[in-house]
Amino acid sequence: MPYINVKVAGPLTKKQKQQIADQMSETLLKVANKPKEHTYVVIDEVKRENWGVGDKLLG
Repeated sequence: MPYINVKVAGPLTKKQKQQIADQMSETLLKVANKPKEHTYVVIDEVKRENWGVGDKLLG
């Protein structure tokens, strides 16, 4: 059972999340021969104010 956790800064649309899940599942199918119905994709939308790069916050 593959598990993929994607973290992004800021919100995504439902369409964008669907596309991410589709593409990640398709990649695991092609590369690792893992069936899409066994692949779990979790998308965490992190507020930009809670995400930093070095000493700078994005929000």
